[in-house]
Amino acid sequence: MASLRQIRRRMRSIENINDITKAMQMIAAFRFRKAEQRFTRSRGYFTEMEKLVANVAGAARELAEPLFAPRAVKKKTLVVMTGDKGLCGAYNTNLVRAASAWLNGNAAFEPTLVPVAKVGFETFRKRHTTFLAAYPEKASVDFALARRITDELKTHYLGGRTDSVELLYTTFKVGGVGHPKLVPFLGLGYLVEGAGEEAAVEYIFEPDFRTVFTDLLGRYLEGKMYAALLESLTSEHSARMVAMQQASENGEEVLDQLKLLRNKTRQATITRELSEIVGGASVLV
Repeated sequence: MASLRQIRRRMRSIENINDITKAMQMIAAFRFRKAEQRFTRSRGYFTEMEKLVANVAGAARELAEPLFAPRAVKKKTLVVMTGDKGLCGAYNTNLVRAASAWLNGNAAFEPTLVPVAKVGFETFRKRHTTFLAAYPEKASVDFALARRITDELKTHYLGGRTDSVELLYTTFKVGGVGHPKLVPFLGLGYLVEGAGEEAAVEYIFEPDFRTVFTDLLGRYLEGKMYAALLESLTSEHSARMVAMQQASENGEEVLDQLKLLRNKTRQATITRELSEIVGGASVLV
């Protein structure tokens, strides 16, 4: 049985860890609320933007828009959005596992990765995975970052360095746990295929359709990237907040067990000392 000194030392260590996990939980909750507000505000805008682009995407064939042009897929790229840090449960593990499965499933298409955030970058760099581009920091998600990633991916796609680009990120679920989600990004043929009956909606364009449509495509791609980055960031902070809460609760349970063990050990020590006193007194008598 452990001594009282050892038990008290363990209790102090767990109390110190609990203070850290509770502080990290508060920080994650603060960052989560900020990220959730940004994601909620942007989601409605992007949803309507996607509908608008899908409605007018049928005219892309007439404009010979290269982002819509069908091509033989020989090279594939995956943009994987992990976290910059750990201590967020299975958030990073699930994304790395999903990205690894994608790489194995697309081995015949010269697969490349575009890691966004430090965990994915470091993990796949150690595995010597081929990168088309890399963005090791995701903490300061803003529209400038989304535009920078989008512009580089468009350049690589139009330059023939890749024939297909997909996004992998963790969805955000209110009151639940998000899951890795794979969505197409480039080329844009999926917009024409999914337009359906809404493609018959007519719009008036000023100054002309080509100018408006070209600008609209750029905004759509930047908006899609920005929405994915925000959802990924929101899900990461949510996962970290839940993980720290569970760690604090587990720490409290261990503390309760140690308190019970401390009391039992203390009582056993007192009982033994009393027995020794009584035994010594009986010898004297």
